[in-house]
Formats: sequence, C-alpha cells, structure tokens
Amino acid sequence: MSMYFYTVKCMLLDMEDSKFCSSCGRSVEAGMQFCPQCGMVISGSAADVEFKERQQEFNKAVGMVRRNWLIFLLAIYAIPVIITTIVALVDASNIANSIWVSDEFQKWITDHGYNYTKSDIQGFITTAAGLGLASGICATVSLVFVYKRRHWVIAVATCFIAAFLCFWSFFGIIIGILVGWMLVVSRDIFEDES
Repeated sequence: MSMYFYTVKCMLLDMEDSKFCSSCGRSVEAGMQFCPQCGMVISGSAADVEFKERQQEFNKAVGMVRRNWLIFLLAIYAIPVIITTIVALVDASNIANSIWVSDEFQKWITDHGYNYTKSDIQGFITTAAGLGLASGICATVSLVFVYKRRHWVIAVATCFIAAFLCFWSFFGIIIGILVGWMLVVSRDIFEDES
C-alpha cells in the first residue's frame, strides 16, 4: 500500500513541473509557450500574457470607436431637433397662420370633414415642438453621459425616452431604439459601470 502512495506522490510532483494544454489536454513542459500538439497558447505563459494584453488594447480601441459613433449619432439628432423645435415654439403663431391660409390645407380639412381652427393648428405645433424639444434635451443628456463615460443607466434611459418622445416620426423612433440598443450593449465603455 505504501508503494501506491509513493507512486501517486511522485506523479503529483511531476505534474507540478509540467502543465496540461487547456485545449487538447496534452502534457507540456514548464516554460513552453505553445502546445506542441495543437499549437494553442499555454495558459500563464509569456505568450498568453502578451495575447491578453493585446486583446485588452483591441477591446479598448473598439470601445472607443463605439463611443465615438454614439456621440456622433446622438449629436446629429439632438442639435437639429433642439434648434428646429425652439424656432417652432417661438414662431408657432406664424407657422400656424401659414398652414391655415394654405388652399391645400383648407381643401384637406373640408374633404375630411374636420372642424379645426387656426388656434387648434397652433396648439398642435406647440405640442409637437414641445415634445420634440424634450426629446432633443433627453438625447443631449444621453450624449453628455456617453462623452463623460459615466452613468450608463441614465444614458440608456434618456436615449430611450428621447426615442419615444419622437413617436410621430417612425424613422426617428426606430433610429432612437437602435441607438438605445447600441448603448445597452456598450456598458463596458462606461468607467463607473464596468
């Protein structure tokens, strides 16, 4: 019986000097960088450490590209929407008047039997512009948090709120949801969340 324990102890000591390939299971000697059978990098070797460092650098670069795209997409939505909606809010009366005196609009409300007034049109413009402004502000808040790489949850929430506040534009809501989804899967670029 003692011979059995001696044999096992010798085997265990030999195992400490050699490792096993995590891919194929072949025994490899200490100091080897790659498995001689399958070519896999040996875990813990210098090659493995270098590979992991390069992988981290690559992941960081990819994360920065995603961050730049998010900033770009949020900015090209938020800036024009805020400017347009502020102009619409300030000039709602003149816009409503221009629509109201249009022969095409008068024909449209007559053909459909609507009983709109000029103040109804101004109210629609004010409501739509107010929702658009709120959407643009939410997109700007999301943009700021993406830029600072902080508060992932707030960045995602404000992006989705911006998308749903622009419910009158099918294209806008789809793009907003896609950008929101990009934010959801980009949690790793936020310093306080990773």
